[in-house]
Amino acid sequence: MQPRMLKFGLKPEEIVELLEKEKVGHLGTIGPDGPYVVPINYVFLNQKIYLHGRKAGGQKLDNMRADQRICFEVHGREDYRSGDSPCKTSTIYRSVIGLGQARILEDGDPAIQEALLGFARKFAPHIKDPAIPADKMALTAVIELSIDRWTGKYAN
Repeated sequence: MQPRMLKFGLKPEEIVELLEKEKVGHLGTIGPDGPYVVPINYVFLNQKIYLHGRKAGGQKLDNMRADQRICFEVHGREDYRSGDSPCKTSTIYRSVIGLGQARILEDGDPAIQEALLGFARKFAPHIKDPAIPADKMALTAVIELSIDRWTGKYAN
């Protein structure tokens, strides 16, 4: 099922372009003490966001295990336009926000290999053989974010 892309300035193809281009997003989870947001590297593949981290976990994995609801934000093209008054000064940006569900992939899921290869292509395109050693794979958790709704906006 394709995520529903709402138009708040950015067209669906512009949302996809921003998700494919940028490298750092902000993941929001819900923890026992309330919202928790962390910057994170990601890849956008097959209309889903993939993240990775240590299986041993930490706050974000603990939160996702307890409550799968997430918020994911990416922004780009930041700049500022100065005006002759504070009201004429503004930020230039493009941003997208997705609301959905997180799923920690189980060992053996084919999406793990695809996601990790996506990370290698995006972050280390100079490496010819991006195979990940088995001992590192055993320690790595891959998280799939299925986004139910995207919103995107911009200011020029």
